This record gives sequence, structure tokens and C-alpha cells, in this order.
Amino acid sequence: MHALRLFGLDSLRGTIRTFTFILVLLPVVLAGTFFSLFERQRILGMEQTHLLAALHHDRAVVRAWLETRLENITFLANQAPVRQGDKAFLKSSIQAYLRVHKHVYTVGHINTDGVVDFDFKNHGGLFLGDRGYVAEAKAGRASIQAVASSRGTGGPVCVLCTPIIDTADRYAGALFMPVELVSLDYILGETSLGLVNGGVLLTDDQGRILAPSQAAATDRPIAAALLRQLPATGRGAVFREPDGQEVVGAVLPLDIGNWLLVREVPTATVLSGYWRQTLWVALGGLATVLLMTPLVLRLCRRLERPLEMLAAYARELQAQRYELACSTGESTADMPREMRELYEAFCGMAREVRRHIEESERLGIQDPLTGLYNRRFLFAGGTKLVEAAQRAKRPCSCLMLDVDHFKRINDTYGHQTGDQALAHLAGIIAVCARAADLVARYGGEEFAVLLTGATRQQGRELAERIRRALATHPCQVGGHVLAMTISIGVAEARQEVQFGSGMLDDLLARADRAMYRAKTAGRDRVMEEES
Repeated sequence: MHALRLFGLDSLRGTIRTFTFILVLLPVVLAGTFFSLFERQRILGMEQTHLLAALHHDRAVVRAWLETRLENITFLANQAPVRQGDKAFLKSSIQAYLRVHKHVYTVGHINTDGVVDFDFKNHGGLFLGDRGYVAEAKAGRASIQAVASSRGTGGPVCVLCTPIIDTADRYAGALFMPVELVSLDYILGETSLGLVNGGVLLTDDQGRILAPSQAAATDRPIAAALLRQLPATGRGAVFREPDGQEVVGAVLPLDIGNWLLVREVPTATVLSGYWRQTLWVALGGLATVLLMTPLVLRLCRRLERPLEMLAAYARELQAQRYELACSTGESTADMPREMRELYEAFCGMAREVRRHIEESERLGIQDPLTGLYNRRFLFAGGTKLVEAAQRAKRPCSCLMLDVDHFKRINDTYGHQTGDQALAHLAGIIAVCARAADLVARYGGEEFAVLLTGATRQQGRELAERIRRALATHPCQVGGHVLAMTISIGVAEARQEVQFGSGMLDDLLARADRAMYRAKTAGRDRVMEEES
């Protein structure tokens, strides 16, 4: 305490002066430290996640394109003339297919000996019987396989192959479609999701670029460093290229041979805007503190006398039966003298005020008879629930419940018994409803239930559970068993507002109309809104 007085830190004025000087330098130091230690890694991590998400999309597109081509030749292989050995029909069908699909290189036929009977790129007579895709075809399975060196072109290809099964269910050869990697240029170009690196690369597990052809022509193992760190793991990393450039990259296996999809972008590109932004924030913070320091000091001088008066007033207020001690047990030793006095004076009052506020809030949203939410909270909280469901594009349903012949209960047994019956029904509804549902007393003997994330059919199921639960658990009052029944209307929220001024008003109104339809139809039933 003596040290605090020596430096003037036991008063508000001395504390503000000291900390104002600290705040002159603190924003600049914190901004630089935070960015260097945390923000840079966070930005690069987000970029890795973005790249990997893009690669999952890329893989889906490439796989879908290849699988569609495989489905095409499988469909052709299953045609009756092809199964009957009509090669003229097969050739004409393939020629028609190639005229339509410009990105398909060729389609050929392999006989039962594994020799190419014909294709449309002059590679007839090639022996392919030792290829894995031919073995798969002989086993009756269609396949997509990567071939490092094609016997037709000498380069890497992706081969789609499907068996031909004759009318006697015997293997009668196969159809194959070699997809040259230049054919994937168009597909890989279509997969770009607007990333700054401009697209996706197809590589082997050594980092050699296979496609697009323009990138492959550079013959540069662009992803070799990345692949050494993350061999086919489907992850991202920050690494350095042989030329020293730091790069953010991600790799994902294509699940075809040893082929991989790769995306990468220089870290300088990712971080380009953030260095400049950090500098401006630091300069702006420094300028603001420098400009505000004189004003803060002036304010300190102006507040010292009023704070002393407020402390005196606080002590007087504390004597008016607000003796409750602060429950937090927070130490006041480090507080400035004036603030310490304010804290000790007002903590008791704050506790009392808090208790009154909490009690008022509880009474403001709760129905005193049933313990459920009241009509006021239904419209306040229900509007938020319906709007949240709309933003999340999730369904939202509403139940409107009304006790059948409730007036008869009041007239026969009295209003006190009627109140007990309503409380009994409220308990059944609360037990049947989900924790996320909003259950409220709408008014009189009417109740409303809002079901977020539930369709109209799910709402009807809940309504039936409530109706059956009431039937099996009647209300017992003073030796009397009140066999109550209820009529329930079910509606689901929709964009078009037909009744009222908002979606909640419309939803309640349509559920209410459905409930009256249940009344008209004979009561003790659940009715959905009219489509």
C-alpha cells in the first residue's frame, strides 16, 4: 500500500496517468506480437483448410466425370446386339458416341484373348491381356485404373474398362476407354473454386505433374517437397520449394493408382493484405491513444470531486437495509481508493437489485398457473425460433391444443378444479415435448407448442403422443377422475405469410384453424392444416 501511495497508484488520477502512458505503447506491441505469434499461423491454417476443401470438390468432379464415362461404355456393353456379338452395331455405336463426346480419346474392343480387336486410333492388335483392368473385366467387374505407360501412346493414361457378357452369361471380351491426361485439362480447369492459385494439378506420388498439359510441359516437380511431407495423407502443409519460396499446399489422393490432386499458393500471396492492415491498425491505435491522453487526464481531474461525492452517497444508500455482502469475495486491495469505496458501497445494492430483476424477469415470461411460458414470451421467443429456423433452412412446426368442453368442467366442478386440470394438462405436454420445443399457455384452456427442426408429420406424431398420454393419465381431483380430451391442430411454417404480419402469426393462425377443424370433426383428435 505504501508503494502504491509513493507512485500515486492508490488514486484514480494517478492510476489513469500511469496506465495512459502504458497504453501509448501497448497496442503497437500487442498488435505486432499477436500477428507474429498467432495470426500468421491462423491465416495459413485457414488457407490449408480452404485448399483441402477445394481438393475434395476437385476429386468429386474428376471421379464423377470418369465414372460417367465408365457408365456410358457399360451401358453400351449391355446392349443386346453387343452381347450377341454384333460388331457392326458396336462400331457404329462407338463412332456415334465419339462424335458427341469430343473429350473422349477413343473406345476400343478387347477380345477374349486379351488382344485389341479394334479401336479408332489405329492401335488394333495390341496385346493387353496382362493388364490389371483386363483381369478385372474377366472377373466380371468394371474398373478405372491408372497406367504409367500406355502401349499405344507411351505416356500415362487412365483406362476405363468394362466386361461384355454374352447371352449365355460368359465373358465375351471387354470395352476399354483410354483417357489421355490431356483430356482432363478441361475437367481440371472447371474445378477451380476461385482460389488465388488458379487451379488444381494432377501429379504422381513423386511430384511429377501429369495434368493440366500446360503445367506438365514445364517438367517441374512442383509438389515434390509437399509430397515428401504428406505422402497421400489428404492434408495441408507449409513448406519451401527448391527455389526457396514458401508455399501453402494441400494434397489428396485421387484413389486411382498413385495419382494425387495438389493445390498450392505462395504464402506471400496469402498474407499480402494482412501486413499492410496490421501496420495501419497499429498506427491508428497509437494515434488514437496519443490524442486521447490529454482528454483522459482532463477527465480524471474533473471526475475526482464527483467520485468523492458519489462515494459518500453510496455509503448513505448502503445504510438503507442494503447490507448484503458481495458474494464473489473479490479483493479490493488493488483497486484505486475511490473505486474501492464505490465497490464496497454498491456491491450490496447490486445484489439486491439483481435479485429483484431476476424475479421480475421470471414473472414476466412464466404463466403462474401452469409454470409454462406465457403468451408474451411465446411471441417474443417464438419469433426468434421461427426466424432462426428460416435462416438455417430447417422446418418448424406448431401445435395448437384446446381442452374439449372445458366450460363444462368449470361449471360442474368449479374454477379451482378447472385450474388443476389445466396444470395437469400442462405437465403432460411438458413431459411429451422435447427439450428444444417452446411450450406456452396461449390463453384460457389453449396451449401452443413450437417445434424447431420438426416437419408437420413429426408435429402430428407429437400431438398424438400428447393426446394418448392425456387419455391414459386422466386428472384426479378430490376423488374425481376428470376424463378430459383435447383437440389439436398442426401446421408447418412456410415462406408465404397468409395471416398476420409475420411468419409466427401465420403459423399460429394456421395451427389454430386446424385445431378448430378438429373441433368441428368431433373433438378428441389431431388435424393438420389444409394443404
